[in-house]
Amino acid sequence: MKKFYQDEWHEIYFKDFAEPSLNLPEKSFYNSYYDIFFKKYNNFNQLEPGWVSYKIEIANFIKSIINDGDNILSIGCGVGIVEDFLVKSMDSLKITALEPSINATKWIRDIPNISLVDGYFPEALNKKIDFNLAYANNIDYVFNEEEYESFLKSVIEYGIKDFLVITSANYNLKTALSLSIKSTLGSLKIIKKSSEGQFWGYLRTKKEHKKALLDAGFKDIEMLKLGKDTIIIKASI
Repeated sequence: MKKFYQDEWHEIYFKDFAEPSLNLPEKSFYNSYYDIFFKKYNNFNQLEPGWVSYKIEIANFIKSIINDGDNILSIGCGVGIVEDFLVKSMDSLKITALEPSINATKWIRDIPNISLVDGYFPEALNKKIDFNLAYANNIDYVFNEEEYESFLKSVIEYGIKDFLVITSANYNLKTALSLSIKSTLGSLKIIKKSSEGQFWGYLRTKKEHKKALLDAGFKDIEMLKLGKDTIIIKASI
């Protein structure tokens, strides 16, 4: 597991509204961020085309393994581009979308068949719902080792039998080499040191993901590669 840092997201530079921190961003950070985000962008089509294509690729994969009429749980939906695509391409699909950043979901608040829940899993779900599938799309990086295993256990305890972890925060040879080069260039003051940015979370290896899932209680685990850098982990009990 390796820490990583960022100084911008969607061409919004964090220094414009917050001081870099060695702690993970808190709610106030994201509230400020999304205030700027929705002033800068009016819809999904205005976002960087590569990012949009990447998210639609994820949505198409999820679509390929579910059925119209299913009841799906999205844990940490962000701005909701995947959920928006899914319900608009599957008329009877129902999605419960959890997101702790209340102002992140502006574009999907009035979309039929998406039930938005503000808050964290599982506390925000005030009643037990049966889901055909649950997925966590690129939220794993916010958890340290102990928190990640606790989160995965809570998925099982809730009664979810089929679960997807979708992640691009991968630590592999390519990532390690890239971080090493950036660290060297930072030490030489050719570029800014990565650790001078905002602490963003943790990169994990596939082996670390598998161990966390097994320790949490998942039995059947399958890892798939999607595109260049995305790993989809199918886990069931």
